[in-house]
Amino acid sequence: MKIYDVSSPLYEGMPVYPGDPKFEREEIPAGDAVISKLSLSTHTGTHIDAPSHYISGASGIDAVPLEQLICRVEVTEFPEFSGDVPAVFFKHAQEFSIELAKRLCSSGITAVGCDSDSVGDTAVHKMLLENNIAIIENLCLESVPCKEFLMAALPLRIVSADAAPARVVLLDEVMI
Repeated sequence: MKIYDVSSPLYEGMPVYPGDPKFEREEIPAGDAVISKLSLSTHTGTHIDAPSHYISGASGIDAVPLEQLICRVEVTEFPEFSGDVPAVFFKHAQEFSIELAKRLCSSGITAVGCDSDSVGDTAVHKMLLENNIAIIENLCLESVPCKEFLMAALPLRIVSADAAPARVVLLDEVMI
């Protein structure tokens, strides 16, 4: 079984979305051990947006159903997709048009990911989130072939948060 880790590594000095706080990690002695104190945005590195990111009163990241985040995914070149599986990841993504967002909504997609900082503007985010499509941004897809995989995209379980960093992996076959 081949496993692709498509998560962006977190490190000091890493690029962040303009205006977001920079990532910082401070090692703190704790007796004979060391612990780390982290400072970061919920949108740092690979992350999953919750409906509350753009919709007032909507649910946080802890309420996104895991069935949307552990499922079949199609990795494809932007902006084409088949809609044959519940999720799609776009390689070489550009800002999504409202037309692409509408196509995703009408296709039954429940999760969409991209290898860019953002899927698009406010209108695109709202349309996807209002249609219960989980948004996964800042994926590392360069070495991943275009085909179907099993995806596991698990955000930190931060109560009521607008987003959370996530570890996202793709499996090309599952052995049970």
